[in-house]
Amino acid sequence: MSRALKKVEGMNVIPLIDIVLVLLAIVLTLSTFVANGQIKLDLPQASSSTKVPLKSIDISVDAGGVMFWDGQKLTREEIAVKASTVSPQDTVSIRGDTKSAFGDFVFVMDILKKQGVTKISIITKPAKG
Repeated sequence: MSRALKKVEGMNVIPLIDIVLVLLAIVLTLSTFVANGQIKLDLPQASSSTKVPLKSIDISVDAGGVMFWDGQKLTREEIAVKASTVSPQDTVSIRGDTKSAFGDFVFVMDILKKQGVTKISIITKPAKG
């Protein structure tokens, strides 16, 4: 007695549809977090909490290599001393003239990285075109 195998008429796509729907649900869930930029949390309250103000610091280097800290002209040594007071949570913006030396930019970046500052913006102007 021999049994004939059942002939496969087509591909079973039901498992494929299940997998695609699960992946779609994951992508839609994650995209809401990416669109908001953060995960929304309802933080608990505490009566002893204090608000720590975050600083936004602007460092500029002109074409002659002169450095400015929030508009105040300072030497390299003074910039290094001021940078020692910067918290890793602070935001720093660096503006550099197109003719300024690359070494000045590296100096500023180096002293900020030594302080653990990671929120560094390099300010440019939009390209024409």
